[in-house]
Amino acid sequence: MTPSTESYPLVIEGLTGSTMTSDLKTMLGRWFALSAPVDRRFYLQSGLVLMAVRILGDSLILWAAAGSKLFDAMTPLIYIAPTFGLRGALLLDIVESRTPAVVAAVMMGLWALPFMWIGVSMSFRRAQNAGYSPWFGLAFFLPVVNLLVIATLCALPSRPPRAPLVANEDGAKSLLKSAVVAIAYAASFGVLVTVFSVFLLGDYGAALFVAAPTVMGTIGGWRVNRPAYRGFGAAVSVGLMACVLCGGLLIMLALEGIVCLAMVAPLAIALTLLGSVFGALFARRSSSGGGVTAMAIVLPIIGTTDAAFEPEPRVFEMTSEIVVDAPPSDVWPNVIGFSELPEPSDWLLKTGIACPVRARIEGEGVGAVRYCEFTTGPFVEPVTVWDPPHRLGFNVVGQPEPLAEWSPYDEVYSPHLHDTMLSQRGQFELIETESGGTLLRGTTWYTLDLAPSSYWRLWSDMVVHRIHMRVLAHVKQLSESRG
Repeated sequence: MTPSTESYPLVIEGLTGSTMTSDLKTMLGRWFALSAPVDRRFYLQSGLVLMAVRILGDSLILWAAAGSKLFDAMTPLIYIAPTFGLRGALLLDIVESRTPAVVAAVMMGLWALPFMWIGVSMSFRRAQNAGYSPWFGLAFFLPVVNLLVIATLCALPSRPPRAPLVANEDGAKSLLKSAVVAIAYAASFGVLVTVFSVFLLGDYGAALFVAAPTVMGTIGGWRVNRPAYRGFGAAVSVGLMACVLCGGLLIMLALEGIVCLAMVAPLAIALTLLGSVFGALFARRSSSGGGVTAMAIVLPIIGTTDAAFEPEPRVFEMTSEIVVDAPPSDVWPNVIGFSELPEPSDWLLKTGIACPVRARIEGEGVGAVRYCEFTTGPFVEPVTVWDPPHRLGFNVVGQPEPLAEWSPYDEVYSPHLHDTMLSQRGQFELIETESGGTLLRGTTWYTLDLAPSSYWRLWSDMVVHRIHMRVLAHVKQLSESRG
């Protein structure tokens, strides 16, 4: 007979009693488990403990990165915001605008991922423990009403568990057929959500890049394990293949190019595989397939509410520098305009990402217009600061597409190429060194309208830095040869 889940020790009692170590191991095991039952008391107490740990961890990361000002800005209200978009806006306004990209990625990605796993897994298991289909736990993702659903899960009593499915040897003969069907279902779902989010909502948010791959994997993992349970290995394999097929379909339909898909691949594959594990768990614990329909309904709701709460794009700053063995007076002419650059040697800039070719200026002083030619077109940069030979500042009023996509088609219809990453202004500083040389520093301020921006900012900062260094190295070569 299965013991009652209400007999598990209290979280708080376990942490403060004499059996602290063993109870802590039990608690961690139940948090990260796939099938351990979760009663209402453990669900409630775990939620409170995990929120406290999350807030404390976020605060310590911010304290280490930027000091007490960011620590003072933290508030628990951030963590109960009802939508992904609003929660991200509140937290990222504090984090990303004032910390390096790596710090933001660690805080919003690596550190947050275990909490996401625990929250989703425990919600699914709590729903099952209360006598409902595990699919009910999907409401953990549902904006606006998710707090009400969590409160309901905290109140519902436990009920006797249903017998799980077991592996069926006869079903092994139809594994290939089930896998093909599961891959097709999951990949088709991914394409449909992409079309809905991008072309109907015009939103590249958490619904598209976080919830969609997770749900896509869940659908594949569930379908391959019905009606015969085949385990997590089959689910993960199906999830991976569905992710690849989804990307291939987006390329074939001219909705995306290879470069952008390669950038999103690490995030999408990781979340799809995570969802595949959940899907296998659902297939083993529930005979209901209504959750697939529920997922198809939930994702548009997530996307619509996130789009409604979408904040204004944040402005990020990226600075790169190089030491030039020449005085600022020799460097200045090569900053305001420079000759043809050679073909890029950087592997990243060889992928079709727009990179600088030459620069020229029309006029002199504030009001002059600088044109920086890139491989995809010119940046138009009216001068706002003219302080030779120390500082040149400019706004960006016109810019080309950020890359020329790799695709079998001449044109790829990807709206994000036009307005999700935009340069706002730039600056060159020329600082004379003690040896008579020049510390040449280039800075770009840009907006990024992609979520999770902590992930995409890793790519954008890397690209902007590589472009900076291509220009700075060329200016260094011209200035030193002139001397």
